[in-house]
Order: sequence, then C-alpha cells, then structure tokens
Amino acid sequence: MNCPKCGHRRRDAVKCGSCGVYFTKLRRRHHARTRHRHESGTEHHRGGFGWGAIALTAIASAVFGVHFARGGSPPRLTEPQTQAVAALEPGQGAVPASSMQPAAEAAPQPLQGLAAQVAKAAPARNAIERARNATVFLQTRFGFGSGFIIDAACHVITSRHVVDSEGARVTSAAVAPVGLRASMSTVDEQQLRAHIAEQMQLRQALAGRPGTNLQIVELDERIQTMQQELADLSVPRARDGGHRSETVEPDGFSVTLIDGTEFHSLHAQTSARIDLAMFQLPADNCPHLTPAESTRLAQGERLYTIGNPSGLAYSVTSGIFSGDRGSGDQRFLQTDAPINQGNSGGPLVTESGQVVGINTQVLNGTQGIGFAIPIEAVYREFVALR
Repeated sequence: MNCPKCGHRRRDAVKCGSCGVYFTKLRRRHHARTRHRHESGTEHHRGGFGWGAIALTAIASAVFGVHFARGGSPPRLTEPQTQAVAALEPGQGAVPASSMQPAAEAAPQPLQGLAAQVAKAAPARNAIERARNATVFLQTRFGFGSGFIIDAACHVITSRHVVDSEGARVTSAAVAPVGLRASMSTVDEQQLRAHIAEQMQLRQALAGRPGTNLQIVELDERIQTMQQELADLSVPRARDGGHRSETVEPDGFSVTLIDGTEFHSLHAQTSARIDLAMFQLPADNCPHLTPAESTRLAQGERLYTIGNPSGLAYSVTSGIFSGDRGSGDQRFLQTDAPINQGNSGGPLVTESGQVVGINTQVLNGTQGIGFAIPIEAVYREFVALR
C-alpha cells in the first residue's frame, strides 16, 4: 500500500519510511477536513434561506409602514378574495388583480322629480332644513300663508282660512275648543285691522311725493280688498253640517317652493268642521314630511314652526310642547313656538323633522300661547290621504 502523503510504497503500518508521517495522524487530519467541509455546506444552505426570509420580511414591513403612514387601516380581504387565496396551492402563483378589488357598496337611491330639483337648489344640512324644503309659501288675493307637502304624490296641507276667504269666518266658530272660542274669535279681525292701518300709514307717507302714483293706486286696491274682507268677517255665518266643500275662489291661489318653483291658479278641498284644506301640486316626486303621532308628545319636548311670518319666507322658530287642549275632534296642541301672521297652515315639527301638527291660531291678548291642529285630523278629513 502506498503512503497517502508522498506515494512511497510503505512497508511499515505505523510510519512511512520515506516522508516519516504517522499514518494515524494523517487519517485524523483527513476526517477533520471532511467534517468541516460538510458542516460548512450545511451552514451555507441554512444561511441562504435565513437571508431570504429576512429580506421578504423587510419588504412586507416597508409596505405596511407606508400604508399606516398614510392613515390607512390594515387591508382586509373580501370573502371572494379569501376563497381565491385558500384555493391556491403552494407555488401556484399570486391572486389575480381582479379578485383584489374592494367590494362595491350599494349606492343610495337618487332623488327624482321635484325632490331632486329642490335638494339641488337648497341642500338640507339637518332634519329641520329637510322639513323646510317640504314647506311652501301660499299667496292669495287677500293675503299669504304657509303649507307643507305631506306625501310624494305632492298633496299639500294648509289652513282653510289661508286659501278660502270664508275660512276666516268659520275658524272661530268651528275650530276653537270650548273655553277659548271667545278669545280666539277676534284674532283674524284684529290682525286684518292692524294690516289695514299699516297700509294706510304707508299711503299717507307716499301722498304728494313725485313718482309714487302707481304705488298709491296699488295701496288703494289692497286696502279696499282688506276692508271688504273685514266686513265679511263681521257677518255671522250659520254652521255647516260637517260636510266638505270646494273653495269658490274664482282665480285660485299661487304656491312657491324654496327653489323658486311656482304653481298658479290652484284650488283646495276644504273641511267645513276644522280649519284645514288640502290640494295637490301638478308635479311628481315631491319632497315631503313624514307624520308622527302627536299623542306621543311629552310636555317640554322641543318643537319647531316653519312658515312665512309677515312674508318672511321659510322662517324657522322654536318652542316647546305646552300640553293638549280639548278632546276628540276639538283637540289642539298648545305650544309657545311663535305663530305669527303667515305661519298659519305651516307645519309644527319635532327635532327629527316629523310633522305633528298644523299651525292655526294664537290666543288673543297673550304671548307664547299658540295652537296647532294634530296631524291625525288631516287623515280623518281627507280620504285621498288614507
């Protein structure tokens, strides 16, 4: 056998006679080198895997760091995305980009018709402004008032005395609860007298001034109309038997919405028993109020009136629910929310914008005592709304 180191043929089994190496030490040295090469190869393999994992972790951390720095939240998979991930086998590949799109939310139904038109012109920022958008301004040949749309079919509710000249004559006799009729019966008459006095003072101030002839003529016509109405109020009228009638105003009345939309030559169906009237606008998909049960009102609950006091269109005032007055068909909602001339026929609404009553009267000689007809009476009087 030859020496593993020098190749000389050896005769001694312990030591090479040519180079003098001990064969036992040479074998130990060879085994040590072999074991070192094996261990080095294993560590190299393990080290490669470890660095790859570290690199992958660093990349993922950077992505999530940027996402959170921008104020985002951890991404979540939708159910279809989760199923797609679960279906993948190791090494199969990435999830398709199309399956990673966020799930679409159901879009709200867009407003249509007149409701969309009004919402665009007067965007509502709270429940009271939404109720305002369903309130209308009424103009008749003998005055003005308010009303509100009660359904998407564009039915409008108002006070009878706003749209019917005879309504003012029956208001005190047919509407006021027992114990309040005497004091409430003179409200319309006093308001009319005060308005006539204001117009006459204005006429006197314009008299003799150049360029005021046309204004004076218009004032004279207005004063004459109101004086005739005042005379009509003093004529006693027998009570009706509770039947309903159509207003007989020949020229009708006009209605204006908050966006400026106008409707002319309208006529209303009226109640002979209660100070209520109803008519329908020639339109589609109107903004409207939602009714609430007036019997659920608690004393002290906040209420709002929306209307056109003294011609100040779409004014909002607030007060509280003071209590119930009367009973049955003669029930009224008492409130200290201001009800002025022009508020008649407008809605009395809750903080959530639901209508509970129709503003109708104030108590003569007092402040902060107004009355509204409960909304339930509207559905009893007008079959078309049931």
